Amino acid sequence: MARHDPTELAKVAFTAYGGAVGGKTHDGKPIPAWEDLGPRIQTAWEVAAEAIARQVLGLTGLPGEKESR
Repeated sequence: MARHDPTELAKVAFTAYGGAVGGKTHDGKPIPAWEDLGPRIQTAWEVAAEAIARQVLGLTGLPGEKESR
C-alpha cells in the first residue's frame, strides 16, 4: 500500500469497523464485503479515510481542498 492511498486506507478502516461491530450492520444483518458496497458507499469510506490521513499528516482542510501547512 502506498503511504497515502485513500482506497486502501478505506478498506482497512471498513474491515476494522466490521470487526468492531461483530460483522453486523445496525439492524443485525451481515456487513457486506467491500466489493459489494457499491460506488457511493465505497467513495464515502474513501473520503473519510482521506480526511483522517490528512489529519494524521498534519494537513488542513478536507479532501479536494487546497493544502496548507
